[in-house]
Amino acid sequence: MPKIWPYIRFSSEEQRKGDSLRRQQSLIDSFAARPEIVAEGAVLDSSLDLNDLGVSGYTGKNILKGRFKTFLDAVDSGVVKRGDYLAVEAINRITRLDPMESLPIILDLLRKGIKIAITSSSQVYKYGDDITQIYVALGELQRAFTESNEKGRRVRDAWNAKKLRAFQTGEVATSRLPLWLKAVKVVVNGLTVREIEEIPERVEVVREIYRLSDNNVGAIATARILTERGVPTFARENARKNPNYGDFWQPSYIKKILENRAVMGYYQPMTWEKLEDHRRRRIKQGQEVANYFPQIISPELFRRVQEKRKERGLAGQGNKGKKFSNLFTKLAHCSKCGATANHINKGADKRKGGKYLVCYRAKHGSCNYRAWPYEQIEKMLLKFLAEADIKSILAENNKVDDLINLKYEIDSEVGEIQEMLENFKSDFKRLRGKVSDLERLMAIENEQRLEELSERKKAVESEIYQVLEQQKADVDKDIQSLQNLSNTEDDQTVFEIRSKINERLRLIIENIKIDFQDRAVEILFKSGVQRFLHEGGMYGNIPPKAEGLQRENDLAEIYGWQNLTDKEKAKKYQDAGFNIVPLPLGI
Repeated sequence: MPKIWPYIRFSSEEQRKGDSLRRQQSLIDSFAARPEIVAEGAVLDSSLDLNDLGVSGYTGKNILKGRFKTFLDAVDSGVVKRGDYLAVEAINRITRLDPMESLPIILDLLRKGIKIAITSSSQVYKYGDDITQIYVALGELQRAFTESNEKGRRVRDAWNAKKLRAFQTGEVATSRLPLWLKAVKVVVNGLTVREIEEIPERVEVVREIYRLSDNNVGAIATARILTERGVPTFARENARKNPNYGDFWQPSYIKKILENRAVMGYYQPMTWEKLEDHRRRRIKQGQEVANYFPQIISPELFRRVQEKRKERGLAGQGNKGKKFSNLFTKLAHCSKCGATANHINKGADKRKGGKYLVCYRAKHGSCNYRAWPYEQIEKMLLKFLAEADIKSILAENNKVDDLINLKYEIDSEVGEIQEMLENFKSDFKRLRGKVSDLERLMAIENEQRLEELSERKKAVESEIYQVLEQQKADVDKDIQSLQNLSNTEDDQTVFEIRSKINERLRLIIENIKIDFQDRAVEILFKSGVQRFLHEGGMYGNIPPKAEGLQRENDLAEIYGWQNLTDKEKAKKYQDAGFNIVPLPLGI
């Protein structure tokens, strides 16, 4: 007993609202009720759900990965058998590809014994028919392809004209806008035109996303924070809900917002590029249009955020938890094996619980397991690393922030100039030196600008350290305030503050090596300076590994400094060629 496999397709979501689905289904039902089909014993079978609704036949998407591909696979696997019918309204419902590509698909089905029933007529194509029937099918395929090709050309021409007007006059090309904006119709000089307006509550969300990123909060943490606050996600009107996602923010969308230059007002026209396998990808078409959208983020903030994201990407993300538990994320490593120093929480039990740092490999048995109480090491390191500037962060003093932001802006400009110089060098090589005088002049000016920025960056970094040096007072009090934050502030505030301190630390430190066995720390600063910190309360140039008489002499020398005045210490160290004065560190 043969089966009738109904296939329904239309190209756009708009057609879903119309009569296309009902009409195609009605024609299939009418075909199944024909006397000759009933007499044959053929029955409808919709178990494969062969409905490509809103899927293009012109791009071949339905054949590549749509429900029609499911049908082709079912034919190959034997689910659809010889003598079965494929029922479609018209042959162009199967495909609108070039006949050179589409005809072999039709012929292959016929060769495998599948009958193709055209429900809008009495035509049934089957293997062994008069060759003239194939000519009829070929003519239909050619007409469908030509029709779609012409329609596509007209749509492209109209769309390109809109994009050109957008570039020349700022006219709104489309109502499909970034999700924090909307298009509204207004009457200007008797004509109805579209204008772009902000959606205030969504604009505030975008600004908050940038603020968090500027404060060293990554996309994963930002998504969690927005979800916990109950901030509604962005969605287009009438958009289809993805059942895989609830009403919570996705890190991938946070990243898209952070990369979207539309926040600065830029519009980048895009077009589709066809690939060899009939897939398509979006590519840029022409130059950006400035001041097309309302600017909701300043260019300075946008560039700074990109620099910080790039820096975080190079350092790696790490699991920071709800309160950024480990201030030394991606900085602290085991001195024995180089693995990450992980933060672990053993619970609130006073005897066996607590928070610790431990070598990651030690947790898995491939390094010596010795945990170090986290609060102890945090207090010890922060007291030494007063450059973290806890005071100004807790007090929201923006002087250091402004200087650090200026440094990131300089880094961003340096990156842009370096990219332009690389492009110039590439063009120079490709054109064998035949570049214009203007391009040569711009390259020279860019080289000079790089030198200026390099000097400016050094000056800014020097000023940062000077300001930090002036703000080292009351470190004990600041550390206590930091460690008490969890009792006085919500998780999100704690996360932001500790995240900012981590950013400060990464600004000055290259690596922190922790010797869990001997309870000692080696700190390598980005300036190249190296320092050693001992659990016993001393820090200085002296590594902890000195043994015997040498160690006794080293420690005696450190303690001996306490009997000298500051001037005597400075002179003695200057004469000795050292660049720090070792001091006892009370923990």
